[in-house]
Amino acid sequence: MNTMLEEDFYYWGKPTSTIDWCEENYVISPYLAEFFNTTTNLVFGFLALFGIYNTITNNFSKSFVIAHLAVLFVGVGSWFFHMTLQYEMQLLDELPMIYAASVMVWAIFEIHPQRRYGIWLPLFLVGYSVFVTYSYIIINNPVYHQVCYGLLVGTVVIRSVYVSHKLPAAYQGYEKLWMVRLLWIAASCFGGAFVVWNIDNQFCTTLRGWRSTVGLPLGAISELHGWWHIGTSLGVYYFVVYCEWVHQVMNGKAPRYEIRWVGPLCYLRPAKGQLKTN
Repeated sequence: MNTMLEEDFYYWGKPTSTIDWCEENYVISPYLAEFFNTTTNLVFGFLALFGIYNTITNNFSKSFVIAHLAVLFVGVGSWFFHMTLQYEMQLLDELPMIYAASVMVWAIFEIHPQRRYGIWLPLFLVGYSVFVTYSYIIINNPVYHQVCYGLLVGTVVIRSVYVSHKLPAAYQGYEKLWMVRLLWIAASCFGGAFVVWNIDNQFCTTLRGWRSTVGLPLGAISELHGWWHIGTSLGVYYFVVYCEWVHQVMNGKAPRYEIRWVGPLCYLRPAKGQLKTN
């Protein structure tokens, strides 16, 4: 008689998370509950490490190392969540999003050489993070987490647009042009990722049906939550580069920088010669 239980098919145990995404569980690997949703988090790690390298190379403030590490923490948490689909790992995925977004709020508000908000801004952000952490564990509703995260993202967007209109007169040419472009690129990555994230949620049955028809590897294209990871990781990376540039612009003694691109990757280096305005 076959005595195998349903739980025997789950290496990490039967899912206990409050969310189970559209990707079918344990199809590719017996050790990764959602293979594509797990492995796409490698993009967070790569971009974070690349950002740390460039931060150190340019001798920028070590606070940006913290910003990149916060993004890396999000990727690690998301990896463990999608690998196991356990509730504890879900918290390790969702709560670091709040912490990383709080770091971004701090980075875009404290853009001057002398701190204008003193200890009060970090205290508020730490308090907000603690409050969300405690209340989310009690409320246990993903929508609540999304609202708390959205408030931070909205604050970052509004402040970033404001800052881009307040650059010193000497930086109204090349620097402003590319900073605005960086914001638009970052926003497009986030916006596109948000769209495919919702498509993945709303049309899961259709996507699964298409995947079962075409099979792999072509069917992997429809793993849209994985594309959410890629889009958001790129968007937050571009935003950190934007913040790094803003901080240098607001520091009148800093050298001028130009942006360089290698495919979808961008980074800053001290400018050579006279910068053009287009």
